[in-house]
Amino acid sequence: MEKDRYDDQQHFWCPMLGQPMTFAYCRKMREGKPCHRVVACFSPHFDVEAYLKEQYGEEEVKQILAPASGRMEKIMDTLAGETGKKGD
Repeated sequence: MEKDRYDDQQHFWCPMLGQPMTFAYCRKMREGKPCHRVVACFSPHFDVEAYLKEQYGEEEVKQILAPASGRMEKIMDTLAGETGKKGD
């Protein structure tokens, strides 16, 4: 099946970006992989879970649907990376 067949589908409001968004953006926003909220946002428009299973392997789907890191976790990871760089 074509990967871009649902690209014109538009969700009325992206909770992360605060504006309407098309599936074309959402399916590749995380380094070429779909947003972790893609099922919640686009399920009213088409069978997103079936689409993901067609396009990605089982482990990839699990990674895609895993909750994103929280802000504090991202900050701590960044700080840990910077501390590691200073020790080199």
